[in-house]
Amino acid sequence: MTKTLMSSARQQSKVRVGDPSTSPFPVRSKRSSIQWPARQEIQEVSEQLARIQRMGICSEAKGDYFKSGDVAYQIQEIIRATAELLKKSQRARQ
Repeated sequence: MTKTLMSSARQQSKVRVGDPSTSPFPVRSKRSSIQWPARQEIQEVSEQLARIQRMGICSEAKGDYFKSGDVAYQIQEIIRATAELLKKSQRARQ
């Protein structure tokens, strides 16, 4: 499932190098060398996760508990990792 998510993200991010008008990433500012993901990219990943969740629910309804359980577990791990990242970022601000 992770491979599917990553390959899908890679396919969507294939753009011509050097053309800022087609890049999903914002242009780096002169003040920072960090390249942050664009809001649109974060939104697309969120939509992909929602689609994957719906597919997992459909798999469960069809009786494929192994596949649906695996999908549910992986989504829960993503949510846990996101919550941990949020905790770490809040500690850094204090």
